[in-house]
Amino acid sequence: MITARDERAEGVQAVRRATQILSAIARRSPSGLGLAELSRRTGLTHPTVRRILCCLIEEGFVVQDGPSRRYHLGPLIFEFGLCTPHQGALVRQARPAIERLAAATGDTVYLTARSGTDAVCLSRIEGTHPIRVVTTGEGDRRPLGVGAVGLAILSRLEEPEINSVLRENRQEYERYGLTLPKLHDAILASRQRGYGVTNGLLTAGVAGIGLAITSASGSPIAGVSLASTPDRIFGKQLEEKLALLRAEVAALSAGFHAAA
Repeated sequence: MITARDERAEGVQAVRRATQILSAIARRSPSGLGLAELSRRTGLTHPTVRRILCCLIEEGFVVQDGPSRRYHLGPLIFEFGLCTPHQGALVRQARPAIERLAAATGDTVYLTARSGTDAVCLSRIEGTHPIRVVTTGEGDRRPLGVGAVGLAILSRLEEPEINSVLRENRQEYERYGLTLPKLHDAILASRQRGYGVTNGLLTAGVAGIGLAITSASGSPIAGVSLASTPDRIFGKQLEEKLALLRAEVAALSAGFHAAA
């Protein structure tokens, strides 16, 4: 006999599995994922993944590319995203700041938000420098700790939460050649210097610096980063760019504190 409690447990499990699949696909946007890779990343069997995907496709959450047979996020995800007030407000509030940073530095500026154990790019402004650096598009998702701003956000968390994020993303970090000891060292270095740094991790010849935007409670909810060539980021302009970045991020954080 199936009880109401059993039904609730099955419902929670189904939702959690669907979320795992959607998150795995989002992390590989826009290239998508095949069935075997989705099964490996989620730890679910092929039949289970296939069954959930069929439902997600029917509802518009996922689409499948015919020639490649790879799965991508569907149009309903985009439509729901447009209805999210928090991220929309964050983009509206931060847009003038990242535009000012791009104009003042000439570098590409990214606004990134924390989403669970991931960091999601919400907005990107390309700088005026002839060498344009574009490594991340709006909507792209990466594990926290990958990239300057993801590292900045991760380093502001409490130790138990950091350890939880690292455990959850362990397999994902391998794609970037990152080990947990390396990440622990990077987190410590970020705390000591006060900002996150990346140099050639995502794209060869590209460097970045990032700072976290915090809520009234001090929790990192988002971040802003500058990206360019290593000589432009770590050269004689570093302190000037850091000062500009710190000022804008401090003002954004203060705005969230006042609104809380």
